Amino acid sequence: MKKFIPSVFILFLFVVSCNTTETYYDEVIKKKTILQRVDDLNKSLTEIRKLEDKKSLIKEEEDYLEYEYQIGEEDNFVITYFFDAAGCYEVGLDTYFSKELDAQFVTDEIKSVIEADERFGKAKNTNDLYEWSSQDGAISIELDYLNVNQGMISFTVFANE
Repeated sequence: MKKFIPSVFILFLFVVSCNTTETYYDEVIKKKTILQRVDDLNKSLTEIRKLEDKKSLIKEEEDYLEYEYQIGEEDNFVITYFFDAAGCYEVGLDTYFSKELDAQFVTDEIKSVIEADERFGKAKNTNDLYEWSSQDGAISIELDYLNVNQGMISFTVFANE
């Protein structure tokens, strides 16, 4: 019996330590953080292609890249990049989650990260849309949460120059 109790305790510790559940936000930022996506503005298509997962590329044109990342079996998010001669001028992140709670959590986390960045500060909130503009006016960000109840949000970063 004395040998049995330590074995059960060790098994319990192992199970508890292995049960680290990642949130949907953790999954969204696994490849790149939200601020790294903001910093992708003005990078070339070649640079972006090197930074993303090749297996997740679903569409490529001379001025456009689109990547889809799965979360579990049913949910995903899509990252889009638009390019011109100066480089990437728009980065989009759209979620397609089955639960409103997951989309709301991701919305809250993105908002928190952007507002903590000294370049942006507090969001302007109108009609289910958070908006930020960098202090130097070079970057605009929108976080559309109109359809959060359907698991969808849209985060878009624009280069203003």
